[in-house]
Amino acid sequence: MPMPMLMKDKDTERLRSSAASSTRERFRGRGLPDKAVFVTTSWDDGERSDLRLAELLSARALPATFYVTTGGLGQGSAMSAMEVRGLSNAGFEVGAHTVTHPVLTEVSGAEAARELEDCKQTLEDLLGRAVTSFAYPKGRYNSAVVELVRQARYSCARGVQLLSLSHDFPRFEMPVTIQAFPHRWSGYAKNLLRRGEVASLARFSLQIGRSKNWVELGKSLFDRALQRGGVWHLLGHSWQTEKLGGWSELEDLLHYVSARPGVRYVTNTALCETMRPELHVEGGRTSQQKTPA
Repeated sequence: MPMPMLMKDKDTERLRSSAASSTRERFRGRGLPDKAVFVTTSWDDGERSDLRLAELLSARALPATFYVTTGGLGQGSAMSAMEVRGLSNAGFEVGAHTVTHPVLTEVSGAEAARELEDCKQTLEDLLGRAVTSFAYPKGRYNSAVVELVRQARYSCARGVQLLSLSHDFPRFEMPVTIQAFPHRWSGYAKNLLRRGEVASLARFSLQIGRSKNWVELGKSLFDRALQRGGVWHLLGHSWQTEKLGGWSELEDLLHYVSARPGVRYVTNTALCETMRPELHVEGGRTSQQKTPA
């Protein structure tokens, strides 16, 4: 299965370049060390196989954000409303992934807005709490979609930009480090080149080449984060892991990154709020607050 590529335009590039003050300065204000290490995991689509995944995560005290599409709850292989509520009650974050999983750059603005708002409302009614994190279907977005996500009162959104360990990212363009999928070298290369990150491709090429598989690459990138600081973010689809028979590989990686002294294990929203402490979410609405002195 080819890796979905990020859709960008000039406005998105300007949005990225105009992101607020550096993470280093924010870290000083919050008393966080420059080499702080964070681990977060996120899982898309809301399939019933997420329940098996949740057991693996719980056994290792690993937080996660499960991004759920709401149009088919309880139908086919999708989780039921009760099962989604159970994940939330177990302490996992539940985020939104639209109603019908359309590529938001390929539908009208009005339809995209409905997908964003209706999914959020359904989940908030179901869970009885604010839903503040969103994941772009197939990782595709542009500046117009980002603005719709902002207007729908989400506080952060995640894409599919691979091989990132950065603390510093726009809150509606959260990248990831590794996907639980056996990509070829060319897949990683295309993902980086589409973002214009030639230097990153040069930096990671040797690391990718030396890794026997995606699990070894994930471990290598985690070791790099331990040495230099950074955010290690695992993205996956439990249905894909089921289809590929990859549960033992996934368990191996989860065990490797868990229970490390000094590492902060967080959900996606908690990560964004740590990186951007001026953002405060209350009752599903995002309001600006001054950072405490």
